Amino acid sequence: MDVFVDRLSRVRAQMAEESILFIPAQAPCIRNHDTNYPYRASSDILYLTGVNEEELSILLTHEEVHIFALGRDAERERWMGPVKGHEFYRNLFSSLKKVFIHEPKDLEKNLQTLLVSKKLLYFNFGADAVSDALVFKTLNGIRQKARRGVLAPQTITRSSLLLEECRLFKDVYDLECMRKAAAISSNAHNKVIEYIESRKTSASEFTLKALIEHEFMVAGADRLAYPSIVAAGKNATILHYEATQSVAELGDFVLIDAGCEYKGYASDITRTTLVGGNGSALKKDIYALVLEAQRVAIQKSVAGNSIESVHESAVDILSRGLLGLGFFKSVPLRTKDKEEDAKTLVDVTSLDEIKEREYYNLFYMHRTSHYMGLDVHDVGNYFVEGKSRALQKGMVITVEPGLYFPVEYSFIRDEARGIGVRIEDDVLILDQGNEVLTAQCRK
Repeated sequence: MDVFVDRLSRVRAQMAEESILFIPAQAPCIRNHDTNYPYRASSDILYLTGVNEEELSILLTHEEVHIFALGRDAERERWMGPVKGHEFYRNLFSSLKKVFIHEPKDLEKNLQTLLVSKKLLYFNFGADAVSDALVFKTLNGIRQKARRGVLAPQTITRSSLLLEECRLFKDVYDLECMRKAAAISSNAHNKVIEYIESRKTSASEFTLKALIEHEFMVAGADRLAYPSIVAAGKNATILHYEATQSVAELGDFVLIDAGCEYKGYASDITRTTLVGGNGSALKKDIYALVLEAQRVAIQKSVAGNSIESVHESAVDILSRGLLGLGFFKSVPLRTKDKEEDAKTLVDVTSLDEIKEREYYNLFYMHRTSHYMGLDVHDVGNYFVEGKSRALQKGMVITVEPGLYFPVEYSFIRDEARGIGVRIEDDVLILDQGNEVLTAQCRK
């Protein structure tokens, strides 16, 4: 596919003269004893090849492309399943000159040969201990030959500096996969929302988790984009709740934060639904407030606006609404340094003070947006030269305001304690306006 040639060419165009880029294979991860977790290639490998296979590595210079991949082997494939094979990569990069395909066992030998006389190595140290050790061993081996004029790279720079900027701006293939992931996840959420609303009695977290993950897989998803959060009642106030052992009663909220992965690309959706479709007036007020904050924040998610301004727009709506609902009466004092004095309760009546001293953090303690792509929390700088980065065409972000009223908050009224609401969608930034990729998911 031309898209992978284009991507490789864009990365190569950023490389310094006399440099080399090394993207090693992601090591398999042991689950327990002799069983591994399902394998997933590194997102950088997926970005440059679209292939999820073990032992797949890339070495790239301005002149040459070296792919290290498993060749076809009937005996191995009998046990482990078929692989793409070397011919696949020859065809994938057939429009490029000097493309060399090797077996993974030849990586160390070729790495040493190709590093010689290069001035700069692009490599993400710290991501994998096995790859770190290989690079250190190879560099030390070259340096031992320095008296014979054999030189190793004197500078090592993280390869993420090249790839993150490329990955941040989505191309046609990125968006094709992300729209598919969003559609699968939206339809799955819709079916579970319908199930929750139609209940005449309680609903268990584990049943709801099984339902939504089943819908992901039967629709063709590869895997989960992240561990599903299915939080009933008070558990919705735990931001990364994963236990799924509780039950939601009629009138309780169930917060589901779940998304599938398709061809390596993530989706990320959160919906909060009342069991039986009905609840208290306060629950409806809180839900409506979060929904309005999301509506305004999505409206703000356009090219030229900063990610910080998207967050601030949600904070403004939530702060105003919480003030109107009386949630800043008798709250723990926050000093000008934003330190909290839990023993001293104060009435806060000024919206400016609520935002300046971040009293809203009592109920909204996370950010509104993050990048999305091959990683659910995708790569890319959020600040440039000390300023919140402006949104640009091709970026995909989440917009996910929420409100949380933990049961341990003795300073709030009893009917609010244990309520948690979050609403999240995936938003593509366009030249003008935006596209909500998950718009078909009900709210």
